[in-house]
Amino acid sequence: MTAATFVRSWPSVSAWGAGLITAALGAGAITRPDSGAVASGLGIGMVVLGLASLVWGAAVLSAGRIVTPRAALAGALVALATTTALLFAMPAHTSILAVAAASLLLVVVGATAAVHLRRQRLSPAQRSAQPMSVVGLLVAAAVIAVVVTPALGATQNAVLLRDDGTVPVITHEGH
Repeated sequence: MTAATFVRSWPSVSAWGAGLITAALGAGAITRPDSGAVASGLGIGMVVLGLASLVWGAAVLSAGRIVTPRAALAGALVALATTTALLFAMPAHTSILAVAAASLLLVVVGATAAVHLRRQRLSPAQRSAQPMSVVGLLVAAAVIAVVVTPALGATQNAVLLRDDGTVPVITHEGH
């Protein structure tokens, strides 16, 4: 197993992690009662971008190669811009941890797409599926889980944050 084979699945898994966080941030912006038109508009865009990221990650893993690298690069850049814009639009109710985690994962996706575009320009032959390592995929999934899980929890806490700085305790009595 080579290093390239080991990390080949990481862009798709990074796209999944970024997609989950981006969609969660967007959903929080939409569902917050005091969200304005700007925050709601950004939220809708982020949910769409998050879902697109999940689909792109699945397509890459299924094809065994980077697909639609221009769209992936553009999507990563737009998602970076919208997450940053949401942070400025709703600073008290947007998790900086979630924005940082999504940004890190989006940079991985964008950089991979940019490198693929560069290689395509130098060698225009269409690339076929490349072998991937199952161990590499499991390691990537574990790393993403460690990054994404706290970011999703922080996203929920930021959305639920009250004006006095406390987070309500939600009980599930009777369930």
